[in-house]
Amino acid sequence: MFPMMVNIRDKKVVVIGGGKIAAKRIETLLRFQPNITVISPMLEERLHALVENGVIEHKAKSFQTCDVQGALLVIAATNNTAVNQLVKESCHTNQLLNIIDDPANSSFHFPAMYEKNEITIAVTTSGISPMLAKNLRDDFAAIIEGIDPEYLLFLKEVRQLVKAGQFTKEQKRFLLAECLEDYYQIDAHMRTMFLEKLDAAKNGI
Repeated sequence: MFPMMVNIRDKKVVVIGGGKIAAKRIETLLRFQPNITVISPMLEERLHALVENGVIEHKAKSFQTCDVQGALLVIAATNNTAVNQLVKESCHTNQLLNIIDDPANSSFHFPAMYEKNEITIAVTTSGISPMLAKNLRDDFAAIIEGIDPEYLLFLKEVRQLVKAGQFTKEQKRFLLAECLEDYYQIDAHMRTMFLEKLDAAKNGI
């Protein structure tokens, strides 16, 4: 599968099923602020508060083909194979579908994911070993935990200055590589000096 980051903010997401796995998927998706509708006669306890607070919408009924209309993402999270198959048959070929117990017939997977300070990592083994994916995610997460948030803000400001400045492609490449040196990660004074020099040279080096 082709890995990519997708902006799902305010996009329609339909989850069929209201059990523990559906709840887990919903909690993951909510971090990215989509509009989630859950189709299920019953709901996992922890989802009730989300419905009551208007965070997600709940339709207390069995699945019908029309329920997936207009959705960007569709998640079949029931324990009924026949219902999950009906969800699959109801989806348009351009809709992204995840069937929780059938990765081979899903068009996207939920990776092992970690997000902090605008860094998002996602690891998948395409269903071969979810546990390995989680272990790899934790290894990367340990690296991210060690990154100073102020350093990330520094990188953001450097990129903005470089993009706005009158630099050649080679100069831009050099500057963006230079700010990744270890000493900028640990020395706030060095970061300040770099930004000052960069701002002074914004009309070209």
